[in-house]
Amino acid sequence: MPELPTSELPNLPRRKRGPKPLALSDKRVYSVSVRLNSAELADLDSARALVRMQRGEYLRSASRGVLPPTIPQINREAWANLGRVAGNLNQYQQAINAGTVHGHPPEVIQELAELVQKLRAELLGITESEAEIEGEN
Repeated sequence: MPELPTSELPNLPRRKRGPKPLALSDKRVYSVSVRLNSAELADLDSARALVRMQRGEYLRSASRGVLPPTIPQINREAWANLGRVAGNLNQYQQAINAGTVHGHPPEVIQELAELVQKLRAELLGITESEAEIEGEN
């Protein structure tokens, strides 16, 4: 097949990698500088650390009034411990399904596992609909 001269090639857009560019109305083009003293910076850093956000992201969210809820440390620890319980329940359920363990009906184990997942979601302040969406991912 003969090659076309460059001037006759169709002008196709090049495939770009990464996320799609934001619409012009959503693009952040303004930069705001803030001066803080040591105490104010420490307050900012401790507040943003609780919700695991960068400084700019935290300030932007705070200015719009949409900060995520702060989850108490005890809830995070209980959430992690319940994760281990859920994993153990899953292994027990698999052993029952494989026929290597007998004793409890599988329905009881499944119901208990669902209750543990619901409690874990409540510890983080996640509603049932949000938990269902997170469980799909």
